[in-house]
Amino acid sequence: MHEIITLQLGHQANYLGTHFWNTQESYFTYAEDASPSPVDHNVHFRPGVGVDGGETFTPRTLIYDLKGGFGSMKKINALYEMAQDSDAGIPQGLWDKGMTIQREPLVEPIEYQRTLDTGLPPARLDPESVRYWSDFNKVFYHPRSSIQLNQYDLSSEIMPFESFGLGRDLFNRLNREHDLLDRDFRLFAEECDQMQGVQVLTSAEDAWGGFASEYVAALRDEYSKTGIMTWGLQDFGRVARAGKVRVTELKQEKQINHTVNLAYTLSSIVPLTSLYIPLGCPQSEFPGYVNLDPTLQWHKSALLSVAVETCTLPTRLRNTFGAGRLGKLDDLASLLNLNGGQKIATLSMTVHNANPSASRLSKPSVPGEEFGLSWDSGGYDVNGTAMGARGARGQESHIFAIAEVVRESNDDRARDVAAEASRLPDDHHEAILGRYLTSFTYPVIDSFPNIFSTDRIIPAEGTTAGGNQRLSVSARLTTSSQVIPRLKSIKNVVSRMVGVDEREAISNDLGEFIEGFETRWNSDSDDYDD
Repeated sequence: MHEIITLQLGHQANYLGTHFWNTQESYFTYAEDASPSPVDHNVHFRPGVGVDGGETFTPRTLIYDLKGGFGSMKKINALYEMAQDSDAGIPQGLWDKGMTIQREPLVEPIEYQRTLDTGLPPARLDPESVRYWSDFNKVFYHPRSSIQLNQYDLSSEIMPFESFGLGRDLFNRLNREHDLLDRDFRLFAEECDQMQGVQVLTSAEDAWGGFASEYVAALRDEYSKTGIMTWGLQDFGRVARAGKVRVTELKQEKQINHTVNLAYTLSSIVPLTSLYIPLGCPQSEFPGYVNLDPTLQWHKSALLSVAVETCTLPTRLRNTFGAGRLGKLDDLASLLNLNGGQKIATLSMTVHNANPSASRLSKPSVPGEEFGLSWDSGGYDVNGTAMGARGARGQESHIFAIAEVVRESNDDRARDVAAEASRLPDDHHEAILGRYLTSFTYPVIDSFPNIFSTDRIIPAEGTTAGGNQRLSVSARLTTSSQVIPRLKSIKNVVSRMVGVDEREAISNDLGEFIEGFETRWNSDSDDYDD
């Protein structure tokens, strides 16, 4: 068994994590005559015993959020809560006078959660009803999975949790008081027979980047040989809009602060992690088959979850035959980090046409079908102005390695997709390609928003994936020189906006990342200089 522990750091990360766990829960099969799921649930779920003595199965995850971020979700859920005597009162102890108890008003669960609790068919979710990530959560968590940080309030305007330094200081303060790895992480780690790695979901442009950086450093000190895959969430849409219109000085200042926070996060996390993937909605327009509201976290995180869940699918399958170097987190990182200095990968995805006879629409190479969910090759200057989709001077990119997972129910089309994907352009013939092909398509469950056009939805049939509608998806992680212009633009902001005490160290780190993507590449790297 090769277990993976997940860290979810921040409200944005918890939206993505909730979609991820809802999908994992849909892979369980309960009918006696149902075929066993191809997913090995022990990788991401831990067995336990509930309050009634019954067997439980809860995610191997730690969920950190600020005060007010958990919505209506209880820390002690139905699997573990004890029946309490309402007349028992509160022990008085040495105090025999009256007491006044003040409680903060509870967040009432929405209709969707109430129907789940009563076992009725779930009510329909709509954008107006989703206020928190817990509103569309379908999974019971272990009580020790949820950790609320009461030092800061969610969306506070008085003390916003925005600066990298705030997150770093908060972790260190809590770690001195409690030793967070001992208090939170070790319980889950010691239950693992052979932990293959840790996946970290975190915001990268605010204080959670600082919190995550210290957390990853503590993990690396304690588990020096364990693979760590970090997904750094960013709001690419905000940056894109800043490049298209003249923004106010306040927005410019906020964007610069986000970029500085990102620079600190990259400098701290990338050297310690096995693989770092920037993650966010694309800057360019979506393909025609994607219909989402970019202002809704429920929508954006759903789109991201399809790609994240797909490209990591081989790490949790029972039969990893054919997965090759994609079957374990460390193997995946080794495939993509070809020369030892390429720890930043970009993510892209294609959702195939549901019609098996659709001509060539399922192939990732068709223009407009595949879209990126990470940095493109463009950069941004200190004012947030776009430098162009191909870098400062329009250079072509160099691909080092690609890891692709193709989920396609139609065997003929699956072979076509795989064959097309293997035809790399002549100027990328040296790229390393790892691919896993499976007929296990992505389930579209009731907690998933309606963000894809009907021509992409495969109707439900039988008991496959719980009888849900499905998606045929290709997702790929790529290490390439496309990240160089973005790293250069971040470094440019650092050179102007970071204090002299820390400027040199961060700039040197970013310079080393850039150099890692220039290694063994024959193009003139000076072309990318500012």
